Amino acid sequence: MQRRKGPLKDLAQIIRENPGCTFTVDNDCWWCLPAPPKPVHEMTQAERDEWDLAPHLARDGEVTPKGDGGYGSGALYGGDILQALAEIVGVKIESV
Repeated sequence: MQRRKGPLKDLAQIIRENPGCTFTVDNDCWWCLPAPPKPVHEMTQAERDEWDLAPHLARDGEVTPKGDGGYGSGALYGGDILQALAEIVGVKIESV
């Protein structure tokens, strides 16, 4: 996880303000790009490469932590994303 310099971002707000944004999730990290200009499967490799180089909207370590820190929260397996989406739809995610 990379720690950003400066204030942490509100991931739920980023999602609300960027409909169609796309998350890439790995087992121990994630990042978010703006919505692609067209469906990814319709992009040429050059278009995909250009989109992949777009500035990230957010990535692990740059957002305000939510949840209890266990499974389903934090950078691992997209827990930050799960917690932000839960906040948007009004549900609570608890670790087991």
